[in-house]
Amino acid sequence: MTALAMKSRVSAALPYVLLVVIAVVLWRLADHIEVAARPGQLGPDFWPKVAIGLMGIVALVELVRAIVSPNHREAHGIADQLEAAEPLADADELEDRSLPLLLGGMAMCGTYALSLGIIGFPLATFFFLAGFMYLGRFRRHTMIWISAFIGTAVLSVLFLKVVYVSLPRGMPPFDMVTDFIVSLH
Repeated sequence: MTALAMKSRVSAALPYVLLVVIAVVLWRLADHIEVAARPGQLGPDFWPKVAIGLMGIVALVELVRAIVSPNHREAHGIADQLEAAEPLADADELEDRSLPLLLGGMAMCGTYALSLGIIGFPLATFFFLAGFMYLGRFRRHTMIWISAFIGTAVLSVLFLKVVYVSLPRGMPPFDMVTDFIVSLH
């Protein structure tokens, strides 16, 4: 291997070395989270450590790849597919890009954020998902309502039962929906 090739590989590896160092420092900081976990639940240091660990693993893999791979600067995989894709020029596709849909989506996001405190996360998410599908011109009504229900159920159980995130409960009587999900065993 020539000196120029070695220098190129080392320079490609440096950002990943920096990321590994940052991951180690962040892991050590996460070790100092002082709040104790409740019995049977994950502690507050669990999810930050998972994210930091994944960052460190990816950085290590990329570091090794940058050092070992002779073609570390070449794009592979999805980049090849993106280059081969035809440009967006179809008139029907260009018509689908509309300012009213964009503004409607923005209004729905704002309404969702404002309604969280009133009707709670599960109900607000359900109506947001269903409304967003209707706004996106999807018209299979049964699939919209089933998808919104499944999406809401998965997100609610994930956030309320697995990750233990404190989500907006909503005001009475809407808070009963959140209480019901939390009470599931």
